Amino acid sequence: MAVTGRDSRPFAPLLALVSTVVLVASQPARADGLNNMRDQLIIHYCTIAVDADFAKAGKAAPQGLAQDTCTCVAEQVNAKASIAQAETICKQQAMSKYNLSP
Repeated sequence: MAVTGRDSRPFAPLLALVSTVVLVASQPARADGLNNMRDQLIIHYCTIAVDADFAKAGKAAPQGLAQDTCTCVAEQVNAKASIAQAETICKQQAMSKYNLSP
């Protein structure tokens, strides 16, 4: 997803904030606890980014959108997708499910 200028569309800076956990997310899971911590970090930072995107757009996020989208991102990363790939896949799913326009 290319972000140029001051983009007020929802999800615009998702990649920037979620990528702050790239080092954690790219580490192999040593045990279920570490994997759960990684998932929680991804979901936490992703939720912050989604909420910030909607706030910048002056809109309220639909109920459940952040949780659905960010859980999807964590699942995609666990399936070996990059953060950028996970963002693209999950953004498209959320836009379809919640009838959002780009």
